[in-house]
Amino acid sequence: MRFPHGRLRRSAVLAAVVATASAVTGLVPGTADAAPRGSAAVARLLPSAVPTPTPTPTVSATPYVMVTPAQVVVPEGGSALIYVRLSDRPSYGWVTVDSQRLSGDSDLLIGPRLLFPADRYSEWQSLLVFAEEDDDATDGTATFESKISQLPGSGVAEWSATELDNDAPTPSPS
Repeated sequence: MRFPHGRLRRSAVLAAVVATASAVTGLVPGTADAAPRGSAAVARLLPSAVPTPTPTPTVSATPYVMVTPAQVVVPEGGSALIYVRLSDRPSYGWVTVDSQRLSGDSDLLIGPRLLFPADRYSEWQSLLVFAEEDDDATDGTATFESKISQLPGSGVAEWSATELDNDAPTPSPS
């Protein structure tokens, strides 16, 4: 963008930079949460406009973990996804959700911990579930829990995984 050297004003340059940045990123300048254009949750903070109230999410010091689906089937040697989110907006910054196997087949493993910023508590995040190759022909199962690490003993979701075995059963002698 070029401006004639003699007519260069800070306010004109600033307006041009904001307009260009808005066009490139799709963000609306002067919004409460810099949401993309067309978002219904945007409250404009322009001096000439009256702010539109936005619904306030429920804030909870003890949100709980939500998991879907509650049961997942994982092919042996492969992976599947479950989705995790929080029930309510936590009253503090980042929330860490850790998952662990409680019981069952040790060939079923899970991916890393998930981090939820307070303003994105309701967005589903994916968690990988793996089934390692094994020598048996049994569809193993395991029970897992996902919990908020900052709140021991609360906010827990239990879910299960079943390994879909790819080994042929051993024929019995006749």
